[in-house]
Amino acid sequence: MIPTQTENTFQWNSLTEILIPLIIVAIVGYLISKLYHSFTIKKLNLELSSLKEELNSYQTIPTKKIKVNIQTSHINTQKTVYPKLEIDQKKSDDLKIIEGIGPKIEEILNKEGISTYGELANTSPIRLVSILRNAGPRFQIQDPTSWPKQANFAKFGKWIELQNLKNKLKGGKDEPPITTE
Repeated sequence: MIPTQTENTFQWNSLTEILIPLIIVAIVGYLISKLYHSFTIKKLNLELSSLKEELNSYQTIPTKKIKVNIQTSHINTQKTVYPKLEIDQKKSDDLKIIEGIGPKIEEILNKEGISTYGELANTSPIRLVSILRNAGPRFQIQDPTSWPKQANFAKFGKWIELQNLKNKLKGGKDEPPITTE
């Protein structure tokens, strides 16, 4: 069955009654959002320029030494709290180059007064095991027996010997010798 002229006109009129208002609403919505965003951008630019001016005013103020008075409270805790030691930055070494020492263990050793290769080289493995045991179960899996020897190489700048030793180690531990039978 072929649609008649009146059916085609009816379909076209129905379609235009829906599409024309939809297109008009879409255009008006787009224009309103553009207008809103342009006002928002202007507002943000003004705020940014005022913040830049404020920042510049702080940079021109001469700095004064500020004395900070920190009061400590007397609270008993179950955890051991290590006070931050003031370590001379010129004197401390990067202990993380030692096989088996990461950032957390380096921090623990620093809190125990071990911050240089020489101090680590002169520390017994028994004391190192004790330090790790007191730091918690997460650190007890480490084997610090080779750390003083590695630190001794680093102390005297024997980097090749240190690297050779590190290549022999597996996870900071000496590899057992291979036996053939």
